[in-house]
Amino acid sequence: MGLGEQLREAMEKLRRATFTDKTAIKEAVKQMQRALISADVDIKLVLEISKTIEKAAFASLPPGLNRREHVLKETHDALAELLGGKSNPPPENPKRILLVGLFGSGKTTTCGKIAKYYAKRGKKVGIIAGDTFRPAALEQLQQIGEKIDVPILGNKKEKNAQKIVKESLKQAKEFDLLVCDSAGRDALDTELQKEIKHMHNEFEPEHTWLVLGADMGQLASKQSKAFHELLGVNGVIITRLDGSAKGGGALAACHQTKSPVFFVGTGENPTDLQSFDATRYLSRIMGYGDLQSLLEKAQEASLESEIDLQALAKGQFTFETFYQQLEATKKMGPLDKVMDLMGLKQQLPKELMEVGQEKLDKFKFMMDSMSQKEKQNPELLNNSRISRIAKGSGTTQEEVRSMLKQFKHMQKAFKKLKKIDETDLQDGKGMEKLQKLFAKKKKFKIR
Repeated sequence: MGLGEQLREAMEKLRRATFTDKTAIKEAVKQMQRALISADVDIKLVLEISKTIEKAAFASLPPGLNRREHVLKETHDALAELLGGKSNPPPENPKRILLVGLFGSGKTTTCGKIAKYYAKRGKKVGIIAGDTFRPAALEQLQQIGEKIDVPILGNKKEKNAQKIVKESLKQAKEFDLLVCDSAGRDALDTELQKEIKHMHNEFEPEHTWLVLGADMGQLASKQSKAFHELLGVNGVIITRLDGSAKGGGALAACHQTKSPVFFVGTGENPTDLQSFDATRYLSRIMGYGDLQSLLEKAQEASLESEIDLQALAKGQFTFETFYQQLEATKKMGPLDKVMDLMGLKQQLPKELMEVGQEKLDKFKFMMDSMSQKEKQNPELLNNSRISRIAKGSGTTQEEVRSMLKQFKHMQKAFKKLKKIDETDLQDGKGMEKLQKLFAKKKKFKIR
C-alpha cells in the first residue's frame, strides 16, 4: 500500500469514527506516522506533524465546522504543509536556467521537458549541451531536441564545459530562453564542484535548479544543502515522482531546507512535467484526483488537436470525441495518467487503461469506416453496421465490438461530468464534485 492509500485510509477511519476523541485521533495519527515513515520522511518531521495535528485537533472551532470536520481539515493542511506548503509557481519569463544534479537524477531528460514547457508558452528556447563527462550525452540531447523541435548548442570535440557555454552564448542571441545541461557524478566531489562552478560563472544563470530523483527520499535534504552552498540553488525539480515510494520523503526534505519545488517529473515523455502544488499532489495520491492539472494538460493538447473541452466537460462524449481523445493521447500522456488526474483510475477496467498504440490505430481505422451519423449516434451500431465497419477497416467484428465496449465505458465515466458546470471548473469546486460523483464511499470535504 502506497503513501496516498495509507493516508487516505487513516483519514477515512477518522471520518467514520463514532467519536472524535483523543483515542480516535491518536489512532489516526499513528497510522499516518507509519505511512510517512515508510515514504522515508525524516522521523523528526513525522513527530512534529503529529504534535501539530494533536494540538490543533482540540483548539477552538472555527465558525461553520464541527469537531470532526475541523480535525480532518487541520490534518489535511498539516500534511500539505509537510509536503511543500504553498505552491511556488515557476517563473514566467526566465532567460537562463542551469540544471545541476548527480548521476541518474534525470537532468538531460529534464532539460528537454523544461524546454518543451516554455516553448509551448511561446518562448524561443535553446538547450546548451554542457555535459562533457557522460558518453553520448550530446547525442541524447540531440535526439530529445529533434523530438520537441528545439535546437541543441554544443561541440562534440570540446571537453571543457566552460568553453562550450562560452561558445554557445555567442551564437544564442536570438533565443528567449537558454536551458543548460551539466555533468553529474556519483557524489558532489571536488572535480564536479570545480566544473559546475566554472560553468555557473560563465553562464551567469538567473535560475539554478537542482534536479533530484524522488527515490532519494530524505537524502534530498543533504543534496539540496550541498548544491545550495556551492551555487545558490533557487529551485528544485523532483523526477520519477510517479514511480517512487520515497517521493514524500524527498518533498518533505526539500520543504525543510526551504528549497522551492517548481516542477515534478511524472514519466519519460517530454510533456510529463507538472508545476508542483502540494495540495493538488496530496489530493491526487490519496485518490481524489487533480482536476486542475487535467484541465491544464488538456488545454495544452487542445492547442495542437481539435478537442472540444466544453463538450467533454458537459459529458457530450460521442465517437467523434473519442476519436479526438485518441488523437490527443500522445500529447496528454497515457490514458491511465489522465484517468489518475481525474480520480477515475480505479473506476475503469484495467484493460482499458492498457490500450496500446497498435490497438489505438485499429480504433482509428474502425471509426474512419463509420458514417458521420454513426459517429454522432453510437446507438445506431447494430450487427449489420458492425459487419460493414469491420470489412471497411480490415478488422474483425469481434474487434469492433471490443472497441465499442471500451467506448461505452469511457462514455459512462465522462457523462458524469455533466453535473460539473463551467463555474465549478473555474472556482475549484469541480474537484469536490468529482470526489462525490466517482467515489464508492462518501468522502470528507475540505472547506
